[in-house]
Formats: sequence, C-alpha cells, structure tokens
Amino acid sequence: MDIRELIEMQLAFSKEKFPRFWVIDDEKDLVLRLEYLTNALAGEVGEAANLVKKAVRSTVYGHGDVKLEDVREALEEEITDVFIYTLTIAGLLGLDLEKSYLAKLEKNKKRFTP
Repeated sequence: MDIRELIEMQLAFSKEKFPRFWVIDDEKDLVLRLEYLTNALAGEVGEAANLVKKAVRSTVYGHGDVKLEDVREALEEEITDVFIYTLTIAGLLGLDLEKSYLAKLEKNKKRFTP
C-alpha cells in the first residue's frame, strides 16, 4: 500500500464519520478546516512529546521511574495519531506526499552531505 492509498482511506473514513466537516464552500471554510486539523496535529505532537519528556526526566535526570519501554505503546499510538492528521491535511489540500517526500529527501541528501 502506498501513501496515496493511505490518504484516500483516511479521507473516506473521515468523510463518512464527519460529513459536516467536509462541507467546504469557499476558501474561508478551507482555512478553518486547515486550522482545526493543524491544531489537532499540534496537540498529538504535544502528547507524544510529553511521553518522551517523562522518559527523559526519569532515565536521564533520575526523577521518576518511567522508562521508554513503559511509554512505547502509548507513544506509538500518539505517533499514529500524528500520521493520521498528516494524511488528512494532505488529503484536504490535495498534496502529493510521496512526491514531496522524495523531493525533500534528495534536497536533504545534498544539504547534509559533507
């Protein structure tokens, strides 16, 4: 399965479960949907970061007893939520993430080659 198929699957799910969200009549509606999704994405990134923070605080600084293994399952779930919102945003905007990723990878290869 490629990234385009995942985007299509996520959009189909989202449109079925949240049809009102996908009523977009003008650019204002589009921007409001984008605002909602980017805020939700930021929230999920924050939840993932908080889990890592707890593991760092315990493992590196000796405060608490949370190990990475203790939060790995929850971290996987939060990272998956990040991925879901990323797919949804890509679908909303009609982005070709596969093409964009490959172009960015090539750019980074040049950028980080000594």
